[in-house]
Amino acid sequence: MKLHETLHLPLPARSAAGMYADPEYTEIRRRTLGASEATSDVDGDPAGAFTVRTELSLPTDKVPDIVKPFVGSSVTVKEEQAWSAPATDGSRTGTMGLEVVGTPAGLTADLRLTGTDQHSAEVVIDGDLTAKIPLLGGKIEKAALPYVSKVLRAEERSAAAYRDRSAG
Repeated sequence: MKLHETLHLPLPARSAAGMYADPEYTEIRRRTLGASEATSDVDGDPAGAFTVRTELSLPTDKVPDIVKPFVGSSVTVKEEQAWSAPATDGSRTGTMGLEVVGTPAGLTADLRLTGTDQHSAEVVIDGDLTAKIPLLGGKIEKAALPYVSKVLRAEERSAAAYRDRSAG
């Protein structure tokens, strides 16, 4: 199922790239999402091309009912974001893969990070949400789409908390 989200970040594009590579941002995301655990590692330098791999243990109490038989009380989500080196204006392109460990569900997406002004940026996510379960896959995708969008939109709150921490 197609997914399109535009996230509004309260940081310029160059700072947003650095945020994604900062281990402290992983901890902020953990708190924002209510995850019990979160880890990340970075290959490369955010001044150029880099890849961030994040693993989160998320509670499943708010997943759609149709999904509950396929998950326990928590799920491990593995996310990989691979970002290009910045253009002269600080914008970047990238890809994202998201795997819900132990389930046939995932997300693949193209990413565009652009500055909207001197103090903010947006990330456009164009992707495909898949649940490869015979007969139920389409229903699960449709039910899960609002939940996945909500999790992605939590990035805006996490970015604001990161900015506030950095400013303080």
